[in-house]
Amino acid sequence: MGAIGVIGAGSWGTTLADLLAKKGHDVILWAYEADLVKEMEETRVNSVFLPGITLSPRLRFTNSLQEAASGKEIVLFVSPTQVFRSVLKGALPFLTEETLLVNAAKGVELDTLKTISQISAELLPARLFANFCVISGPSFAREVAQEMPT
Repeated sequence: MGAIGVIGAGSWGTTLADLLAKKGHDVILWAYEADLVKEMEETRVNSVFLPGITLSPRLRFTNSLQEAASGKEIVLFVSPTQVFRSVLKGALPFLTEETLLVNAAKGVELDTLKTISQISAELLPARLFANFCVISGPSFAREVAQEMPT
């Protein structure tokens, strides 16, 4: 499998990125906050959103959407729904028809009451939306990060 970009370093995004890295995949995790990227690089911990969990030494971090999305086989979107529209617009120039786009966030946009799938259908060209899918379930980030059964 090719490289994976995970966009969103909250508890769920960090957990998914860490698990993929632990499984041997080439994963880069994007965080909006440059200071959080620096902290995770230095300590291997996301103390803001997933304190107490040591992250895989294979996991890389970035504050650049270009670095997180360019040339990736899979881009996993795990940003909060209220900023998803702007994050997707920022990543859009770096996505290709070969990229599998996966949403792992939940919720609705407050202003429009649209789901992330609806926002994606609105913003993505049809050739990119054809590779859009959703992963969901009743999991808790901390339990998954601790490799507990869900």
